[in-house]
Amino acid sequence: MILYLIRHAKTSWNDRGLWQGNVDIPLNDEGYLQAKKLAQRFSGLSIEAIYTSPLSRSYQTAEEISKGLLQQPIVESSLRECEISLWNGLTMSETLEKYENQYKYWSMNPLATVEGVESLQNVQNRTVNAIQQISSSHRGNVIVVSHAIAIKMVICWVLGLPIPFSRNFRIENASVSALDFSDNPRLILLNDTCHLL
Repeated sequence: MILYLIRHAKTSWNDRGLWQGNVDIPLNDEGYLQAKKLAQRFSGLSIEAIYTSPLSRSYQTAEEISKGLLQQPIVESSLRECEISLWNGLTMSETLEKYENQYKYWSMNPLATVEGVESLQNVQNRTVNAIQQISSSHRGNVIVVSHAIAIKMVICWVLGLPIPFSRNFRIENASVSALDFSDNPRLILLNDTCHLL
């Protein structure tokens, strides 16, 4: 089976470079256009199920994709984004200006305990557990719509990379990454956005 990891399409906060975490921001107009392009990409493929984070930006992306597949998105709470309420609504530069020590500690130490911020190890544990349960429940191809940090944690697990290495690659809005679960999980596609061109 192929498991497609899709980051949600754009929101107004993405355009402004703001941390969103679990703030429930919906797609903007460009995001809906991106979601429609994702739907076109997957319309000819055999997809057994579509799973999504409960956050609106993810669910709306999954819902658009599902229209051409006659599949109702299945909400899985473990696919939600990292909890980062300490930095929600801030840009990266503002985060570093106000919380540089906390951010560096969190980003370099997967077990870091920072009030208002979920540890990256916890994000990896819950997202990988969800992916393993999903993959064991299906034989056909599956779509999972989630978030940048959550997807990065899954990819680090598949590649056997230390979590801080997640900073060395990007997961763009409406991008597609893919895992082959035919044997041991293997990464076969990373951050593909050709459908948006």
